[in-house]
Amino acid sequence: MVHDVLPGIKQFDLTGKVAIVTGGSKGLGLAMAAGLASAGCDILLVNRSAVDGERSAAELCISFGTRVLSYAANITSEEQVNAMVAFAMESFGKIDILINSAGINIRGPIDELSSADFKHVMDVNVTGTWLACRAVASHMKA
Repeated sequence: MVHDVLPGIKQFDLTGKVAIVTGGSKGLGLAMAAGLASAGCDILLVNRSAVDGERSAAELCISFGTRVLSYAANITSEEQVNAMVAFAMESFGKIDILINSAGINIRGPIDELSSADFKHVMDVNVTGTWLACRAVASHMKA
């Protein structure tokens, strides 16, 4: 067991760590944020809706007692992603963890979906993830 090998070490202790969770106001993103908060991590929830984000951040703060802030951004916008990272750095002073949970799916038969629909899914799911990774890289390396 880990406890036998590392006595005195609490598993999953993220006290003092800071995470950004995109798509963090609902679904899997909110569940991952709750897991991080339960381990003591401070969190920046990033989502498109300021109202949903504020509600989810307040719920996590009350439930786990960690610092949770909300930031509304469109992760397909390089400018907004960079502003999100700047806000995280100003608010928390560092970034230790990035969870890219923002994602969409447009359902339907392939012959009925437009190329604009496909591009939108790729922009959110792939480009948004890449932009967020690139924007936090230098901060996480430091």
